Amino acid sequence: MPPAPRVLICDDAAGFRLLTRTVLADAGFDVVGAAADWDEAIAMATEFQPDAIILDLWLPTFDPTQVERVRDSCPSALLAVVSSLAAAEAARMVEHIDGVGAVISKRDPPDAIVAALRDHLNVT
Repeated sequence: MPPAPRVLICDDAAGFRLLTRTVLADAGFDVVGAAADWDEAIAMATEFQPDAIILDLWLPTFDPTQVERVRDSCPSALLAVVSSLAAAEAARMVEHIDGVGAVISKRDPPDAIVAALRDHLNVT
């Protein structure tokens, strides 16, 4: 059996980090860390080199340069951005940032993150 995909959660809301960690762990993912700001996200992505990064666009502010820095710190990872905006609106915000593999709205049920990761990482 292949190892569980390794995921880094990056969100400034402690409750969302906890919920996402629980949902992903229950779905069989290995959550390697949870970052609360841009600097932590970059440091943890560099250190852990996860298979996927769940990245809140507002960590705590939207900064395309910081999104790129997170992506560049682990270029082989799936970069899945999450936002409290509707997915289509969030997608428009990142359409000029290379390497964003999935856009997920926090308005969707938590299992939407699991489904997006499974789809993009080709795991069941």
